[in-house]
Amino acid sequence: MNPHGKRGFTLIELLVVIAIIGVLIALLLPAVQAAREAARRAQCTNNLKQVALAAHNYHGAVGSFPLANAVAYSDPGVQTDWGTWGAHAMLLPYIEQQPLYNAINFDWTCWYNTGAAINSTVFNTRIASLLCPSDGFAGRSNTNSYFFSAGTTTDPWNASSTGIFAHKTVSTIADVTDGTSNTIAFAEALVGNLSSNEKWRGAVTGVTDPGGASVLDANTNPTAVKAGVDACTTGFKSGGSYTNNRGYRWGTGSPGISMFNTIVTPSSTQVTWSGCRFGCPGCGVDFGNFINATSNHSGGVNVGMADGSVRFIKSSIAENVWWALGTKDGGEVLSADSY
Repeated sequence: MNPHGKRGFTLIELLVVIAIIGVLIALLLPAVQAAREAARRAQCTNNLKQVALAAHNYHGAVGSFPLANAVAYSDPGVQTDWGTWGAHAMLLPYIEQQPLYNAINFDWTCWYNTGAAINSTVFNTRIASLLCPSDGFAGRSNTNSYFFSAGTTTDPWNASSTGIFAHKTVSTIADVTDGTSNTIAFAEALVGNLSSNEKWRGAVTGVTDPGGASVLDANTNPTAVKAGVDACTTGFKSGGSYTNNRGYRWGTGSPGISMFNTIVTPSSTQVTWSGCRFGCPGCGVDFGNFINATSNHSGGVNVGMADGSVRFIKSSIAENVWWALGTKDGGEVLSADSY
């Protein structure tokens, strides 16, 4: 019998080894997750960059930025200006989606009635470049992560807007007198979770306008607008309606579906709802008055500027600076270190 034969590990040694491996995994896992999120964030930034550049290429070809939505037929002989194709549909040829663009019948709506049946295939198509990979819900049912800006306009169905995009109206670079590098054209946002009060995914409707919050431009009545935001926050916290179809489809140019406004600062720690619509309890936020920019990125959101660049805007940005970045011709003076 060999007195020097190989012996096995004792139970204590095995437990020590397992404990060490567990500690190493615990230390390594956050680093792996951080690396994965960095990659997702980079892809999200790249997607938004492509959308912003597409808007510039569209402007070069057509002479203006695309309008938020237009007029089309919902049924034979019946025209409407909601549920119609929006800016993303106009940009399809410039994000390498020419065949999809060619398949659209722009004479018809895309969201409801006869028009929806005619355009259903395109309308329900998932486009990977319009989805932020940092949002785990994006692409499951809702198909849009990137929203075009109505600026500080709280009535986005009005044909006038302080932002780059407006209802049935186009803007040109010449209209952006604040400078294209100082004006937001697009921003990302988390898609909605249809009936949840989850932070930045839930929305509130049925709130009573305290008076003047649903004005054309927040700058004309900032006190009323801030009171409106507070009313929405109160309604959200008190268990109001949480129906939220945020980012439901990329195709239609509706507030909350593919539009947002620069009222509530991005990924605000005080305002945890995604959108708010005065009146209409239980409705969606596709006619919403406040539609916010949000993200899963730590500390802020990506925005696409009117010059085609992409910047990361911190959640700590001052409200007046955020409002100023949303307007195309407000005349505000912004310093280079203000955001």
